[in-house]
Amino acid sequence: MSTYAIGDIQGCFDELEQLLTLFNFDPTTDDLWFVGDLINRGPKNLETLNFVMSLERTRVVLGNHDLHFLAVASGARTQSRSDTLDDLIRSDQLPEIIEWMRHLPLIYSDANWVMVHAGIPSIWDVEKAATHAREVESTLSGNHFMEFFKHMYGNSPAIWDDNLTSWDRLRVITNYLTRLRYCTASGEMNLTAKDKIQPPGYSPWFSFPRRDSKQILFGHWAAIGGTTGQKNIIALDTGCVWGRELTALRLDDRRFFSVSAVKRNS
Repeated sequence: MSTYAIGDIQGCFDELEQLLTLFNFDPTTDDLWFVGDLINRGPKNLETLNFVMSLERTRVVLGNHDLHFLAVASGARTQSRSDTLDDLIRSDQLPEIIEWMRHLPLIYSDANWVMVHAGIPSIWDVEKAATHAREVESTLSGNHFMEFFKHMYGNSPAIWDDNLTSWDRLRVITNYLTRLRYCTASGEMNLTAKDKIQPPGYSPWFSFPRRDSKQILFGHWAAIGGTTGQKNIIALDTGCVWGRELTALRLDDRRFFSVSAVKRNS
């Protein structure tokens, strides 16, 4: 019995199957954790979700692409040119998929690990981040999820304030947990910089001292290639959808497993 955390799949189901074969996955005894962005940009979104939804021993957190899909599927947003969501939108399973995804968390943690899609700013400890995540989760799973998706997009507010209310409050929580890369020590986000070149005045969110000692698993940031320089903050997005690798970490012994992306016709 082992637990494996897997980086951003983004519809790359063939690579996921290869990765599971590589570490001899047994669905009756092994647990799979997914750091979000299960879908979009890759070719096999429906197959990916069908597999993950069939698992009994799994934990999943929502990523920004998963939330974007929910916004598109619920009619609050139109697809962008780079989206590859048609197989889901046209599926007879769409209502079931929406219902399942609306009830997924933004953070999952156990006694030793915490999993989030993008990051946790150093101004929050894990407990506070989980508390704020529940505010968004409650809205997603409730009757006002359509309104949430209509107000979810945008880069402001760029910094947390306990006095924030309504959609501004939910948007900044969502951005921290599903879009964060660079920020300041005070938690001000730069949500436009995506590569390894730091914008002036900002640093990677994981570079700041933390208030807790939990080990953090995250995805989202393919440009850093799975490297953080921090022993207890582990990046799992190694850019499979961009032609690089899909990566898993076995939590029991911290061993990594990776498979190369399938070469596809452009």
